[in-house]
Amino acid sequence: MSMKSLEDLERAFDRGLNAWESGIVVEHAEKMGKKIVREVKRETKVVTGNLRRRWDERVEARSNGADIIVENDAEYAAPVNDGHRVVRGGRTVGFVEGRHMLEKGIANYQNVYLKDDLQEMVDDLGKKMRG
Repeated sequence: MSMKSLEDLERAFDRGLNAWESGIVVEHAEKMGKKIVREVKRETKVVTGNLRRRWDERVEARSNGADIIVENDAEYAAPVNDGHRVVRGGRTVGFVEGRHMLEKGIANYQNVYLKDDLQEMVDDLGKKMRG
């Protein structure tokens, strides 16, 4: 497609904006979220498998993009991830360091996949702008 006037350029931007708003961001955020969960699961130590199985992601669309929420509904997920006190007889006798599997998994995703995933999203947006 060749641009012959400012109106052509304006139409291309309108198509790109409409595509952006209609789901390109959400679609790609869902793909990214799945990859993040996969990396977090790789960082999660398996004792019974419950903690690893309970990782999930969801995407919330916003006016200027989307949020990827990664969560685990196992009641002990936060203490395992963040660390916790050891209490015996009502007294704190120690502290167990967190495993930080969520943070490590997100960092792994960022190091390995983020650049390519963002480029893929920009490429899709470019295709929509061209018509």
